[in-house]
Amino acid sequence: MIHIRLNLDSLESIYHPFSKNTLNPMLASFIYEECFGYKANNNIKILISSNQKFTEEEKNEIKKLIHNNFRIELKEEKVKNKISTYFRTIIFIIGIVLLFLIYYIKIEVLHEFLLVLGWLAIWETVADLLFEETKERGKRKRYQKISQSKIIFE
Repeated sequence: MIHIRLNLDSLESIYHPFSKNTLNPMLASFIYEECFGYKANNNIKILISSNQKFTEEEKNEIKKLIHNNFRIELKEEKVKNKISTYFRTIIFIIGIVLLFLIYYIKIEVLHEFLLVLGWLAIWETVADLLFEETKERGKRKRYQKISQSKIIFE
């Protein structure tokens, strides 16, 4: 269980400076970064303290704002992942096609160029899938856990 402690000066400090419907980006970044150093699948509890007393309605609004912010971030990351997966698939297929083409190319310079380009396309796709996707999966998992976190007012 990850415990994230927030000390809010006022209700206004939770909002984006230009919108009451959006979480303050600095606060969102702080919450996300407090999860670093822990496994991405750990449950999260956000403990909020303040000198100001919040009404039940304000508490519910804060909870909703935090959860919705990270649900939106999660959706955005899923869209980016989908686009990235399509792009990786296309590059991988192009690499395979280039490697098949080299058997029909008799010009040695072009043959070598297509060979290198084909293997490069395949390697970059596999490396991206092995290394970058692992980081992105952890990011999405953290967003999901924060969007489902238990928020307690102290």
